[in-house]
Formats: sequence, C-alpha cells, structure tokens
Amino acid sequence: MSLIIQDAGLLTIMQTVKKQTSTEQQNNEYNGAVDSLSPMLANKLVGNDVEEPTLEMSGQPGVIQFTEPTIIAYSGGDFKGQVNGEKIEPNRIYHMDRGDVLSFRESTRGSRLYLAVAGGIAVEKSNVLKSGDEVTMRRNYTALHDEIFHMMSNKRKVSWGIGIYSLVEVYLSDIYHIVKRPDVPDEVYEQLEEREYTVTQEDNRIQLSVDGQMIEFAGEDCVNPGILGGVYLNDQLPVIALNDFDAETSLTHIGTIPSYHMHKLGQKRRGSKIKFQTIDIDDAHAETYGYYLWVNSLFKAIDYKISKELVKEKM
Repeated sequence: MSLIIQDAGLLTIMQTVKKQTSTEQQNNEYNGAVDSLSPMLANKLVGNDVEEPTLEMSGQPGVIQFTEPTIIAYSGGDFKGQVNGEKIEPNRIYHMDRGDVLSFRESTRGSRLYLAVAGGIAVEKSNVLKSGDEVTMRRNYTALHDEIFHMMSNKRKVSWGIGIYSLVEVYLSDIYHIVKRPDVPDEVYEQLEEREYTVTQEDNRIQLSVDGQMIEFAGEDCVNPGILGGVYLNDQLPVIALNDFDAETSLTHIGTIPSYHMHKLGQKRRGSKIKFQTIDIDDAHAETYGYYLWVNSLFKAIDYKISKELVKEKM
C-alpha cells in the first residue's frame, strides 16, 4: 500500500537524514535533510530508526492521502495540519485511517517539515515527488511498532508531544557560529560580527542569500570546494551553502557554520535575521559534543513518554 501525493506543494522530496552516495541511489539526489534534526525527531516518535528516510516538504507543504491505517509524526517548522477537519500539530504521534487526507496551513515559524511514517517509506522512481505520485509504505515493523499501533488503535493522537519550549533556543536564535579560516584576516570576522544580515531568498536546497553591509575582502582568485555550511562571498555579501550546493565554486570561502547550527539555518525564512559569531575549531568540537548530548536527551525523553503511554494502555 502507499501514500498518494494529491498535491506536491512547492517542493516535496523523499530525503535521507545524511548524504547518501551508495550506487543504488545514484539516479536520485539523496544529499541529506536540510534540517537534519527534525526528521530524526519525527522518526523517533513513530518508532523508526532515527535515520529512516522521510518526506521533506518546503515552503507550502503538499496534500497526502493514506491508503491504509498507519502511524505518522512530523517535525520542523510550525505548520498546523488538518485531517478530516481535525487539527493536528508537529512533534506528536497520530493515527491515520484508510482514506484520510492530510493537509497543512502556512507556517508561522520555519520553512520546512519532515513527515515520518511508521515502518518506513520508499520511492521507485525520482525522489522529487509530483502531484499524483505514490510513495510505498515499506511496513518494516518491529515489536515497538506493533505496540504503538495497538496503543493508537482507538484514538487519533496521544496527549503529549515535544513542547515548543524544548526547541525554542535551538530554532529561534538568530546567532550562528562560524569557524574561522587561518588564511582569512581577523578584520573580516570583525566585520561579520558587528553586522546583522537579512535573509533575502533560498535557492531550493542550494544556498541561502542575505542582504546587509558588504564585507571588504577580495580573497584569492581560485576554485574552492563546496562545503555544507560554508560561508562564501558573492558580490561581497555572504551566501551560505546548503545540501545541494556545487562541489566546487569560484566564490571566496571565509568560514563554515558547524553542523549543530545547520538544522535551524534550514528553517530560515525570507526576512529573518542572521548574526555571526566567530569561533575556532576546538570550540566547535566542544559545542558539537554538547549538541550530541542534548539531542540524545530528547530521544530519551521520547522513549520515556512512549513507554509510559504503553504501560498506561496495558493497565
């Protein structure tokens, strides 16, 4: 059985959490989720492995019909959903029946959502989905999935979810660390830190462009590698490389945003603000470890909530 993409919205793709380069996927672009935290949270909620592929929807999400009962969760931007006139919210577990149609309203925060389906999903052709396409439910169920299905058999949703206050600092902060390059003068980073930039547009999954005061730095005339999170100068203004950025670029590379800030960068909307804070590589390693601990604490909280709900169901 499958999910039917009734309306693909602005951009709906099946995407892996991390970049995949295996030969069986060479006909598709599995360059990883722009916001890698959200698909992991959605997968954790429905009992999947956290790196199970999900549907990434950008801008205006699509409309999806379910052809059999299943369990879903979505995370990312603050998109309010609707199923048969009933409102649903991000970061919660929901039971879908055969024939249910899921749609979304415009987000008030963030630009992407990630939809996870219990047991996983797969596509047979392009991972860029169009209206009318079908996405196969793999039904790779575990004992945990069986328990969750039983728990949700007579209700649409559970009473708990990941609260917005658990994610406020992560997603709402406008400050982004940038790891310095040793060959870039300190004056460049002083200029970056004292200024605020406004997001002007995102070229779909390629780069984020900003407007603001120009950076006075010419750099060397050479080809630079395209690095995820790389901050480059284009006409003396920063552009930030996203997942589908070119492997090589003639733009001047002045630093890199660490992985632990990339998920919130992937939720930036036009008109939102960005402020840079320079750090060295040792600080980036320490912050990365702290982020790892924080994410695992979220996973443990979800495990606890699910186990508590299962115990309550058996009483």
